[in-house]
Amino acid sequence: MFLVGDIGGTNARFAIARTAGKESIVLTDFEKFTANEFNSFDETMNQFVKKIGHRPSLAVLAVAGPINDGEVKFTNRSWHLRTNEIKEKCQIGEVCLMNDFTAMAYSVTRVNSDSFIELKSGTADPNAPILVAGPGTGFGSCLLVGNDDKRTAIACEGGHSLFAPRTPLQHDINRVLQRSNPNVSVERICGGGNLDALVIAMAEVHGIEVPALTPQDIIENALAGDAFCHDLCQLRADVIVASLANMALIGGARGGVVLSGGVARHLANFLSTPETIDNFASLWPSGEFLQDIPVRLLVNPLAPLIGAATHYLQNEA
Repeated sequence: MFLVGDIGGTNARFAIARTAGKESIVLTDFEKFTANEFNSFDETMNQFVKKIGHRPSLAVLAVAGPINDGEVKFTNRSWHLRTNEIKEKCQIGEVCLMNDFTAMAYSVTRVNSDSFIELKSGTADPNAPILVAGPGTGFGSCLLVGNDDKRTAIACEGGHSLFAPRTPLQHDINRVLQRSNPNVSVERICGGGNLDALVIAMAEVHGIEVPALTPQDIIENALAGDAFCHDLCQLRADVIVASLANMALIGGARGGVVLSGGVARHLANFLSTPETIDNFASLWPSGEFLQDIPVRLLVNPLAPLIGAATHYLQNEA
């Protein structure tokens, strides 16, 4: 029994993980916190421990940033975590940090089939890498290598690769965003942490005042037929799919592509249209590499917690 956490740029999720038999991991005591409600990470985790009424001796934490020698600076928030400080401030005997998309990747072979929505059919090569990537606050990516008997995750930073505009609207948006930084990454288009800047750019392209919209407003208005919000959602969906294709080509992901992240789940209606998903294989229309790769959307919000527990038991325990 041990504590597992998924600590992103927006939310912090915790649970207690227990092993049930050789293969099963059971999660209990799940809690979700909005990270901005707390001044520091240790306040957040101590609040969870207080709620469950006991203090585990081990914490396995999936965090949104690259890990260096037991510490991480978050990519999309000001938190800087060190394992020694977490042990002291949270009175935890052992702390294991891992990249959040490493945890997400390890969950792919452990969650049930109903955790996925099929976006594109195909035939996965059981010995080829699997790409796990997608937008939340940022845009994470990871490769699962090996074969279906045992796979190992390799954390990547594909979300920071450059956005490659393909349509007139995408070129217009790119030009506006380049004023603040000439290097427009995929994350700047798709990540939730950059949505405000994207709304401002889209308003300029549409020739309107910047509207006051929440992320939920944008989704609801887009589904109701609002042209501005529809362009926002469709732009992000198209860029997500094209970026997955680029990453699959670079990573040799014939084992399949798993799209994940909170933003991706919210955009499911736009990602699942035939016109959108056709953008995946169209990146290399004359080649067959992308044609047979299946693409699935991971919709289980507990997946990174299951993956964090799996990674620990397989590699660290």
